[in-house]
Amino acid sequence: MPSQRRRLIGTRLAIVGAIVYLLEWMAILGFGAGTVPSDPGTSAQAILSEYKQHALAISLQAGWFSLVLPGRILFVAGVRDSLLRSGFRTALADFGLLTMAVSVVLEVATYAITGGAAHAATTGADQSVIAGLDAIATWLNLSIWAPLGASVLTTALAMLLSRAFPAWLCWLGMVAGLIACVGGLLNGAAFQQGGAFNAAVGPATSVAVIGFWLWMLITGVLLFRASGSQLEGARLE
Repeated sequence: MPSQRRRLIGTRLAIVGAIVYLLEWMAILGFGAGTVPSDPGTSAQAILSEYKQHALAISLQAGWFSLVLPGRILFVAGVRDSLLRSGFRTALADFGLLTMAVSVVLEVATYAITGGAAHAATTGADQSVIAGLDAIATWLNLSIWAPLGASVLTTALAMLLSRAFPAWLCWLGMVAGLIACVGGLLNGAAFQQGGAFNAAVGPATSVAVIGFWLWMLITGVLLFRASGSQLEGARLE
């Protein structure tokens, strides 16, 4: 196992992608965009009020997310590139890269629609129109989880099969990805049903995303350190 791990050629792209992606928290915590898309059971009047009240922040949030969310794609591209240059098979990582791109497109579209709804709300659109746009954004947001989970699951599996990463790290990613896939399968029905069903599914996706963040950051650091070791070895030679 140790000799196999030394075959891994590191990269700095993965950790850069992870950091860029996590900059989404600047908008989440700092922009004051309110709760959009809306929570289950929110009335049309309350939805309209939310979009009117936070229109500028929602628009800024949409633009910021379109800039930083592709960091998720860069992260998986970095993992794939490292596996490829190390001589490992990348079919699973290729699929992981594609499905991560799908999840990013869906999420960027989600907040582009909220930005459009905010503009419509401030220019006199009827509350039923805003509620409809919010519902579309909500369903796009719920659709993010399945491709995100599939990406994490297959990329972590590719890492496990390469035998170049600690097995526990690969299993962390695979479990997080599997939970996200199940969440993606059930999210729409849970949102529609509400009540205890929705209350049970929501925490599961929270566990999945925390596992995803840990797996992503640790993987990025490992690949960054491997790239540093290679540079040091090259200087010594």
